[in-house]
Order: sequence, then C-alpha cells, then structure tokens
Amino acid sequence: MQNLSALTKSAIITLTVVGVSAAAFAAPISNTKAATSSNEAISAMQSKISLAQAIAIAKKNAKGDLISAEFDYDDDDATNEYEVKLIANGTSYEVKIDADTGKVIKSEQERLDKEDMAEYSAMKQAKVSMNSAIQKATQSVNGKVIAATFDLEKGQSIYDIEVVKGNQKYDVSVDANTGKVLSSQIDRDD
Repeated sequence: MQNLSALTKSAIITLTVVGVSAAAFAAPISNTKAATSSNEAISAMQSKISLAQAIAIAKKNAKGDLISAEFDYDDDDATNEYEVKLIANGTSYEVKIDADTGKVIKSEQERLDKEDMAEYSAMKQAKVSMNSAIQKATQSVNGKVIAATFDLEKGQSIYDIEVVKGNQKYDVSVDANTGKVLSSQIDRDD
C-alpha cells in the first residue's frame, strides 16, 4: 500500500468502510436496539454535528482546499466521527472530528505524490465547488449529507455525495463542471 497515492488510499479506505457497513446492514439482527446501533444511516441522522459543521471545524484546525469529508460509524466501539481531508501547499491534512461533540480527535498530515497532485489539479479546475455539489445533492434528496468526495470517472470530473434520509442511504453524483445531478439512487450496496 506504500506505492499507492494518498487519494487512492483514501478511496480504498472509503470502499473498506462501505464494505464493512454493507456487512453490518446485511447481518440479521433481531434486537431493535442492536439494529439501530449498527445502522450507519440512522447513526448519521442522530449525530449532533453535521457534515458542514465538521468541515468548518476541520478548516479551523488545518488550512487548505476541501477534497473529501465523510461520516464514519465504528460498529466495534459505537463511535461516530467525521473524517475531513484538506490539501494545501502539496500536503494533505486529515482531521477526525467526534460527530457528537465536535471535538478534534486526531489530525495528521502527509506530502502528496505526483499522482495525488494531478488529481488535485483536476479538482482545482472544476467549475463547481464541493460545497455547491453538496447543496445540489441536498436539493436532490432532502436528507443529511454524510460524505462528499471528488473523483475522476472515465475522464469526467464528478463529486460523489452520500445522503441519508430516514434509514436509507442515497448515492448522488454531481458533475463538477456543470453542477448537474447525474444520478441519484438508493445505495443498494449497504
């Protein structure tokens, strides 16, 4: 994993979290309280800090351009946190924030490699900001945004936004150059 770029590592970590979440959703649970505690969507809806508030807290801790932000529920110790990543001057800053208190749990930094810088450059050229994409996704699905990332898919710059509404999680793709919602669908993987 040492040869992978920081942004690629972030994608792998995100996919791992999604996979773990999918396993948690798929597991049959008879106890209602256990079902509620293992459901990431419900945990995100119940968190006291929103994604926007977590981003603001992270920006006070580290300066830079927002490249991703996501809610993370840990089934093992029932903790909720946001992981916010910023880039400035060739360095990636990752800030973890408690989703209930807003307290910064951890802050790390890492130098970007050439591949990361190329992807960051593509994001900087996007005509639509991540915050605007988050607003578009919120308009598309009237719920709570729990994750937002920039991605290049088949040469197209997009923002992948996750929104929870009730106990459902939706995947919303927003064109990073036009702001158009490309797709909005229930996340069947979780």
